[in-house]
Amino acid sequence: MKNFFLSLKTTVWTLLVLICFFFAGAYLMPAHREVFAPMNEDILLRWVAHSAAENLSFTWWFFAVVAGLVLLTVNTLVCSIQAVKAKWTRADALIRISPQVIHIGFLFILLGHLLGAGWGYKLSGMMPEGAYAPLPEDKALRLEQIHVQTDAQGFMQDWSAEALLYEDGQIVKRGTLGPNEPLFYKGVGIYLKSLNFDKGPTAVLVIAKDPGARWALIGGMLFMAGSITLVVLKWKKVYSTAKDDERRKGI
Repeated sequence: MKNFFLSLKTTVWTLLVLICFFFAGAYLMPAHREVFAPMNEDILLRWVAHSAAENLSFTWWFFAVVAGLVLLTVNTLVCSIQAVKAKWTRADALIRISPQVIHIGFLFILLGHLLGAGWGYKLSGMMPEGAYAPLPEDKALRLEQIHVQTDAQGFMQDWSAEALLYEDGQIVKRGTLGPNEPLFYKGVGIYLKSLNFDKGPTAVLVIAKDPGARWALIGGMLFMAGSITLVVLKWKKVYSTAKDDERRKGI
């Protein structure tokens, strides 16, 4: 069993099978939007419990992907532990540690997504000027005022909204929301997506908390750093070998 998790074939075959499952998902998701559309508006684990588990004929590929990622995680951990336990020399330390940095980055990315799926939230809705809305974790949002800028022909050029964020009944954050200017507080992001004028100016908002975002960012940076370092070191090794071969031929 240990050799199975240490084998590179396990990694390659798992990735190939995952790609097949992704193709199945790419077909099933647009064909059954009523099942998969809530995935974008809800926390993943809540969607799994309420929608995915009740529609296994359409969501089987999702659970297969999760199983594949678990297998890939165990494979990564076992390979990394085995590599760390092996004897290293000063000359090859950097080239041997680079893959482990990539592995750690990959695991951090998975951890970030797991934290976001289980302990985050994502809310969306419309708020008119002066509206007050309660949020999870004893927070609340008040939309003070909506600003709209128009050109000479009356077409909307830009828009923004003044918002107040409360925690335990006290104002803890005040700011201006814009199309590319969210408001952040303790991991909670408030985003102004657009405006609606059917019943006066109304802000279309998305409020999200992703406790795994920081871990995923760290993981992405480690993955990139390890990959770049490994490619450069491999290239230098190949270049050095080629130079040595040229010298031998010259002799």
